[in-house]
Amino acid sequence: MEVSGKVTSTSKTNFNLYCITCDTDGLKEPAYGFCQDCQEHLCKSCFQHHRRSRLSRNHVLLDKDAMPTQQTAVDVNTDVITDNCTNHRDKPLEFYCNNHKTVACYVCVTLEHKQCKVDYIPDVSGNISGELIDLNKKMEDLVKKCEYNIMKASAATKQLEQSRGKVVEDIRLLRKEINDRLDEMESMMIKEAEAVVNTATYKIKNIKVVCEKIAEEVKRSQSILNALKEAKKQNKLFIVMKNATPRMMTLESEEIQIVKDNMTYDDIQFDRNEKLLDQLKSEKNFGTISTYRKPSEDTEICANNERSHNVTFPSDKERSNVVGMVMVSATEMVIADYDNKNIKMIDVNSGSLLSEETLSSAPRDVIRLPQNDLAIALPGEKCIQIMSYIDTSLSLDRRIDVRELCNCVAYCKDKLVVGCNYNLGKLVILGLDGKLIQVFDTPGLFDRPKNIVISRDEKFMYVSDYSRYIASKCIKLDWQGNVVQSFTDKGYRGPQGIQELSDGTLLVCYNGSHKIVRLSSSFKKCEITGLEKINLFFPNAVTYSESNNKLYVSCSSDKVWGSNDTIKVFNVR
Repeated sequence: MEVSGKVTSTSKTNFNLYCITCDTDGLKEPAYGFCQDCQEHLCKSCFQHHRRSRLSRNHVLLDKDAMPTQQTAVDVNTDVITDNCTNHRDKPLEFYCNNHKTVACYVCVTLEHKQCKVDYIPDVSGNISGELIDLNKKMEDLVKKCEYNIMKASAATKQLEQSRGKVVEDIRLLRKEINDRLDEMESMMIKEAEAVVNTATYKIKNIKVVCEKIAEEVKRSQSILNALKEAKKQNKLFIVMKNATPRMMTLESEEIQIVKDNMTYDDIQFDRNEKLLDQLKSEKNFGTISTYRKPSEDTEICANNERSHNVTFPSDKERSNVVGMVMVSATEMVIADYDNKNIKMIDVNSGSLLSEETLSSAPRDVIRLPQNDLAIALPGEKCIQIMSYIDTSLSLDRRIDVRELCNCVAYCKDKLVVGCNYNLGKLVILGLDGKLIQVFDTPGLFDRPKNIVISRDEKFMYVSDYSRYIASKCIKLDWQGNVVQSFTDKGYRGPQGIQELSDGTLLVCYNGSHKIVRLSSSFKKCEITGLEKINLFFPNAVTYSESNNKLYVSCSSDKVWGSNDTIKVFNVR
């Protein structure tokens, strides 16, 4: 059916210039004018509409006498919009609404986007390279996340299978020690173990299936985008890209949600009931199958910087240099200020000074002891100064002579472990009465012990050892002075403060590299994010509050070495 005033593309035409807009609808209409902005010939009807439309009323229009006499290459556009509106199926998607982030046809724009900022797609489709790069980057990142999740899921499945074998072995080993009355209980426990593993495996399988589908869809979208880009189909590319963006958000949400709902880092183990043999007749339980969370270098943590406190106060004569700090309550911290030769108690929320006590020489470390006491390393006087605190009041107490340059100190079971000397460093273990218990001074064991932390299970000592001449290292020692593990990396210089987190991993301040490294209990480097986003100049002392998952790090407010005047506060999750 022909429309009045229009000529169908199948009709005979005897004109050389025709309306490009009508041509996209399959009609041939003689050109009446030309739009210099759109670079298109227009028929009389489209010419008049072009002049009235809000989107094109400011375009430069040439009448029939002034218009070009030849159809230009730009005019005969091979990148014709062929995608039609889902609401108005005969109308092409020619516009993009910036307010609603959606493509639209002319009818949609007229009815639903009168007050919006609307662009004509052919006018803007050539300027999408940056946005396309961003979208491709998001797609690549999502694919990588999915592939990583798939890898993690596969590893978790393998670990669960290995653990299931170990659990079954433990169950059957215990079963050999008892009589045939336990056949039924054995079967019950194995089934319980299977149930736990099957539940975890089912969740992991969900992750693999969904992530594989997401990755497949994203890769398919990438392929389409790349093909359109290579074919220089800018309009089609623009539409597909804009339609892909909300879908990407949906897929990203799905990936986050499936991992949140299903990923498990729990493992299983069999907890033996050692009293079972003696109490077999009265006991009803063969044991228990439980899950536990393993401290692992594969489990990432994130540290978000919440605030910073400058701890140089009006009473200080020098810029502060915090070389040691320890939490004494959920909101109060004691810090050792080397350059001002004092100990300060501060409020960690406000950063305000609560009290201070001047020392006879510069402190190198401070730790907390039982009974509201503190131990402070004073290398210049070769002693450990004991200090008491009541509420916010600080007061000097007795001294423990070490007779060595004591740089750092730790406490465990009524013993002080003191890191001493330079070049040929050593660890000295003393009783709280000052009695010498043990010395670890094997040649080459230490150069300059800078900080000591006792492991949570109190089986090991972690020591940061700084050296100017050989590679600095962090060492894990047993109580016989044997090196269990060590960590050395030429990319990290000047290890200082060490802090063990609640998951059993360690944070080490590398003063010379402006970095904090997270190590597993086996001294393998593992992930911590968030710290790379901030300037962390010369990190020195570090402490952690389990009550609120806050991490505190002393560092320099600028790039001045030896002036750790700032404490940065991080939320750890």
